[in-house]
Amino acid sequence: MSRVRQVGLLAAGCQPWNKDVCAASGDRFAYCATLAIYVYQLDHRYNEFKLHAIMSEHKKTITAISWCPHNPDLFASGSSDNLVIIWNVAEQKVIAKLNNTKGTPASLSWCWHVGEAVAFAPRRGPLLIWTISGPDSGVAVHRDAHSFMSDICTFRWHPQKKGKVVFGHMDGSLSIFQPGNKSQRHVLRPDSLEGTDEEDPVTALEWDPLSADYLLVANLHHGIRLVDSESLYCITSFSLPSAAACVQCVAWVPSAPGIFITGDSQVGVLRIWNVSRTTPIDNFKLKKTGFHCLHVLNSPPRKKFSIQPPTPNHYTSSTSEAVPPPVLPPGQAFSLPPGHALCCFLDGGVGLYDLGAKKWDFLRDMGHVETIFDCKFKPNDPNLLATASFDGTVKVWDVDTLTAVYTSPGNEGGHVETIFDCKFKPNDPNLLATASFDGTVKVWDVDTLTAVYTSPGNEGVIYSLSWAPGDLDCIAGATSQNGAFVWDIKKGKVIQRFREVRCSFLVPSSLVSVLLRAFPMLLSLNFIANPQVALCSLT
Repeated sequence: MSRVRQVGLLAAGCQPWNKDVCAASGDRFAYCATLAIYVYQLDHRYNEFKLHAIMSEHKKTITAISWCPHNPDLFASGSSDNLVIIWNVAEQKVIAKLNNTKGTPASLSWCWHVGEAVAFAPRRGPLLIWTISGPDSGVAVHRDAHSFMSDICTFRWHPQKKGKVVFGHMDGSLSIFQPGNKSQRHVLRPDSLEGTDEEDPVTALEWDPLSADYLLVANLHHGIRLVDSESLYCITSFSLPSAAACVQCVAWVPSAPGIFITGDSQVGVLRIWNVSRTTPIDNFKLKKTGFHCLHVLNSPPRKKFSIQPPTPNHYTSSTSEAVPPPVLPPGQAFSLPPGHALCCFLDGGVGLYDLGAKKWDFLRDMGHVETIFDCKFKPNDPNLLATASFDGTVKVWDVDTLTAVYTSPGNEGGHVETIFDCKFKPNDPNLLATASFDGTVKVWDVDTLTAVYTSPGNEGVIYSLSWAPGDLDCIAGATSQNGAFVWDIKKGKVIQRFREVRCSFLVPSSLVSVLLRAFPMLLSLNFIANPQVALCSLT
């Protein structure tokens, strides 16, 4: 008997739900999909990053990841099933688990000055510290970091001052705790928010690696500030080029003192800053989709390498096309610092960008950011595979190169909810139909993945569909309302409905006799639009 062998993997994209979902250490980096962590490692022989491991133990959405600063083989992850896991990357296994945490570990970080301890916090706190081994093993509540008046967005340990930690809150304020010092709760809100109930979430926090007291803070609407955590004074407020620009993530560049980078939330613009200037030194539009998170590798790869620029139909992520980074204008004296930025985008895209060379060293064509419910090969081209996902998009992949060739626009012109089913039209494989939780069926032009027909809706959740065989331009759909319908795509209307049937599903009529023998409880059969398709109903 021949054996089935895996020949390729369409990796999931980086999830857009939580903040700290990418991390790096040495020649490895990792990002979180919804239920799994993808770890890439530099292959020095071939001088490229390759998928090293897929770590999947969480049963609910992963909320955060943090690499151990003391051991490059260890990282921690938390999830919404109240679970924290310690992983060994080299051995690709779980080495410790903390079940039933007190609340979902929404934020998580290794403790810098304790060998084997991980801190995590639910949205309202408190900060909990899990000592993994040794005589003091167990979970302890931080003495001061509790009873917050606003939800925690993120927190960061100081890499130099032992025990010093800062929290960013939904209301735009900071809380700073340091052993031996007075606790500072909900301070340093943007000036324009003082005395109001408005919220302006802290999107990013990063300690200055060359200062004991300075801290970069980014608020979603009020931009970036450099603040002094001791005097509680704002040293510099940085100005964005446009009032519409919002900063999603911030990272210092360790190889260039005073230099940091930011990623915009609306569009994939990477900005280079120097603390001595209030405006960006340079801006690069890397993608049409906004940034989600950003991390600068402390130890970038020793050798330089790059991939070829994308072709017009080569997508760099799940829903949008990459924009080739621009070249600096002639005569511009500034050159970007050496370093590699791990960039994760809101559409699931992940890339490793060489700041000095202004090019991608690694750019992975990403998959869906959520569960895939259905997949179909294109009937007239076995190299193309369509996938339908919980994330509301349908994509067409080249299975030879494992790249997304076409992708639907998501909720901006596509389905606004989960897609459960997808099918190519038998006599016209350039048409692809999808059934969705949003109560509609859409028909897509495969060459562009633009919706050319949309059903009227009002059918409830549509779980499955079937094209009518032959030349009929009809689609049958089975719905959550104990029924089914037939939609004529050219006339744009539903021409037949079946009500009060249970567990509806669509099958070729050639299988009906088999189903009758296998399921004696089968009650009714209705041939829909064409004698070759039957609606089966079970009690």
